[in-house]
Order: sequence, then structure tokens, then C-alpha cells
Amino acid sequence: MKTSKSTFIRFMSLMEKRLPIYLITILIMTITRALVDVYWSMIYKDFCMLAQKGTMNGGFLLIGKKVLIAALFYLVTISLMRLYNIEGKKATANVQKVLFAKAMKLPMSYYENHHSGDMISKLINDTQYACHIYTGVLRRFVAPVISVLVYLVPMFYLCPQLTSCLLFINFIALGFNALMVKPMKNIGLAVSKINGKMAEALSNVLQGIDVVKMYDIDHMTVKHYKEVNKSYVGIRKKEMILTGMLEGMNACFNLICALAFLAVGVIFVEKGITTVGDLAAIYTMYGMFSWHFLQIGRCYPILMNCIAYAERIFEFLAQDEEPEGYEVGETDTSEEEEKAYIDFKHLSFSYDKERIILDDVSIQLKKGKAYALTGETGKGKSTIAKLLLGFYPLDKGNIYIEGMNMNVSGLKKIRDMIAYVPQEPYLFNMSIKENIRYGKIEATDEEIIAAAKIANAHGFILNQAEGYDTLVGERGDNLSGGERQRIAIARAILKNAPILLLDEATSALDNESEQLVQEALNRLMANRTTLMIAHRPST
Repeated sequence: MKTSKSTFIRFMSLMEKRLPIYLITILIMTITRALVDVYWSMIYKDFCMLAQKGTMNGGFLLIGKKVLIAALFYLVTISLMRLYNIEGKKATANVQKVLFAKAMKLPMSYYENHHSGDMISKLINDTQYACHIYTGVLRRFVAPVISVLVYLVPMFYLCPQLTSCLLFINFIALGFNALMVKPMKNIGLAVSKINGKMAEALSNVLQGIDVVKMYDIDHMTVKHYKEVNKSYVGIRKKEMILTGMLEGMNACFNLICALAFLAVGVIFVEKGITTVGDLAAIYTMYGMFSWHFLQIGRCYPILMNCIAYAERIFEFLAQDEEPEGYEVGETDTSEEEEKAYIDFKHLSFSYDKERIILDDVSIQLKKGKAYALTGETGKGKSTIAKLLLGFYPLDKGNIYIEGMNMNVSGLKKIRDMIAYVPQEPYLFNMSIKENIRYGKIEATDEEIIAAAKIANAHGFILNQAEGYDTLVGERGDNLSGGERQRIAIARAILKNAPILLLDEATSALDNESEQLVQEALNRLMANRTTLMIAHRPST
């Protein structure tokens, strides 16, 4: 319970400056609505008293004034509800921005160790369910609490004995509802995790649909998805059973309270303890009082369920971010280092601390020269590229660029100095122009076209239906491998960085595409320090 409380407070703090306005809006809106309900009850009382007297002289005018006042209160409530909805939506958008910003700051190791489907589930499903706190659940829990307190004042004033009896029965109902809190929260956590599993299963199929069709394994993927979906349905069934038990129990208590009210109320009227008018007013308020009291019991487990999703969000936000620079190893300022433009000094590295990938490796690259790292798969070629890009911290050693330790200079500064062309370049589902512009956000259309020409991409781009405005599709699937590679090269040209990093940039291309890409790369490599990763020396 303590964890749930701290999670709730922390989640509400994400509203930042909006929190005071949001809470004040709920408070005023709830009190206003409750006062209107009490006001209506008093109007019913007036009707009953006038009817009992057998005359309506002046009664309609008095009641008409009260109805007008009640209508004005309703208008205030409607205006406040609009403000509440706006603040709730803004708060939800803010949480989404916080999570997305966090995702951008996570290190590469996180993405390699976590499935993208589970991460998408956190960013979408968990956020959506947790933010129900902002958009309805909190109000539906707080409003009944405040309303019950408002109703109790006139109810105790009119007939304290009857009100005490009804309050006792409702507290018993609330106690039974409280028993459902822990099971509902556990189910919420289970649903959140299974949502991540379902997202993973869907992501695997959608991203690997060509493999699924080629190897005729659709029956296996369907079977796996059915198993995950079966688990999801099973958990949801448990949730529905608990919800059904809760609703049935509340309905029983509601019926008991109604019967108790009628029985005790009639006795009190007969004995002169209360009047028919007071009884009518209490009965009207009690209907709303009972509904709100049961709402407290209904909404509390739902609130705990939402908090369970919020806990998953905070687990994500607690992940270590990529630092600006990693811990600096022992420095060694030798003449060799001063002559080298890029200097890998005594690098040692392992991904899992068990299998050593690099052990005391030193490499010196001179400015403006091209170098190739070749060798068998698994020997650490791509690892060196990842270390140069700062994707992982070194176990030992340092990397110097222009005599600067990259851990001291900061990862952003180092990455700004490097243009990277991987074997499988990633293109966003945007236009060709927008994909090239990622190399230099402020680039003009003329600069983009010039970069495309150098990359041997201008010709095929003009042959597209929309030219530079043609959408490339998800991951660039509307283009061939060679076309995607040339767009990636154009992006690197536009960046105009002094260091060029090529990771198997031509290995997956046919002869014609490889020739065009190689010509573009030769232009790109001019006057740049280039490090090429390749399996074959000929590449």
C-alpha cells in the first residue's frame, strides 16, 4: 500500500504546474454538483410539505427561484468539467512526451536486451491505462468521497438516527470492496505484462513476414500468438469474475439499504421522529449518497489497477540513461597518440563480462586516410565501430579523436564528428527529402539535391512518382537495397563530418548497385578519415 501511495504521488507530480488547477477544478466541481443535489432534495421537501398542507399559494414562485439557482450551478459544473477534461488530456500528452524523451536517452544496450514490442506496449498501452487516473478514475474516486461528506451534513440534520443506520450498512459494503483491491492490482500488473508479450508476438510477425511466408511457418506463429492470447483471455476472465462479484455484492448491499430505509423511515414517521417532507428529502439524498458510497468501493480497485500500470512506467523511467561520457581510463600521452587522428588505445571490451570481444587492442588512424578492418564474423570489427560511436562503455582503455579523449569531450560532440553508413540503413516512413535532411536538419532543398547527386541518387529519385517527395515506406521498403544505401550516403554527405564510418556498406548489393554505391562512397571518402568494416579485403 505504501508503494502504491508513493507511486500515485509521483505520477500526479508529472502534471507539474497543471496539478493545482486540476485538483482545484475537481474539488469545486464536485462540491458544486453535490450542493445542487442537496438543493434538489430540499425542493422535493418543499413540494411534499406544500402537498401535505393542501395549498400551493406562492409555492410555485419559490420553487421556480430555487430551480433557477440550481440551473446556474449546473452551468458552473459544465464549465469546470470542460476545464478538467482539457487539463487531463494535457497531462496525458505530457506523460507521453516524458516517456518518449526517456526512450531517446536510453543506451544501445537497453534496445538490444529488450524487445521493441514490449517497449511499444509500455509507451502506448501502459501510458493509456495509467493516464486514466488523469482523465477520469481519480475524479470518479475523489468526487464520491467529497459528495458523501456533503450529503451527510443535511442528512444528519434532518434525521441523525436514520442516517447513522444507513451509514453503518454502507461502511460494511466499503469493507468488502476493500478486499478486492490487492487482487485487482495484481491482475492489472499481469495484464500489463501480457500486453507486452502480445505486442512482441505481433511485432515478430509483422517485421519478419517475409520469413514467415517463405518458410511456411505461419501455423507456428499463429500457434504462438494463440497461446499468448489465451493467457490474456484467462487473465481478463479473472478480472471480469472479480468485477462481477464486486458489482453483485454492491447491488445486494444497495437493496439491503433501500429496504432498511423504507422500514425504518415508515416507523420514524409513525412515531413522529421525522416528517414526510424530511423523509422525502433524505430519500432523495440517500439515493445519491448510496450510489456515491458504492462508487468509492468500485473505483478504488480500478485506481489501484491504474497505479499498477504507473509502476511499470516508472520502472521504465528508472532505466539508466546513456551518459554524456563514460568513465575515463588511464591516460597515456605518447608521440604515437599525438600523430594519430583517431587513436584506440589498449581497448578491452565484453558485452556480458564473460566472453571477451576485444583484449588490449590498439589502432591508430591518420587524418584524411582510409582504413579497412577485415576478418571473420565475431572477431570484433563491428564492435569497434559501436565503441567509436559511444554505444557502449569500455572495460579498459580510451579512444582519442584529435587528441581529445572522447569520454571527456562528450558523446554528442564525438557523434557530430562522425558520418555513419551501416550495412542496412534505416529509413523513416517519410519522404526521400526528409530522410536525407536528417543529415543536416537546417539544410535547404538545394543542398539536399546536391548531396543526392554526389551519392548517385538524384537520377532514380527523379524517376519516382513524387520525386523527392516520394514516401519510402516503412524501413524504406518501397526502395531497393541499393537505392536505400544511396539515400543513406546522401544523408552522410549532407552531414559533412570529418570522420566516415562504413559498416559493410556494399556487402549486400548486386554488382550494378555496388558499383553506383562505390562511386558515391569514393566521393564521400575524399578528404575524410575513413574506417571501413568488411568481411572481404576486396570490399
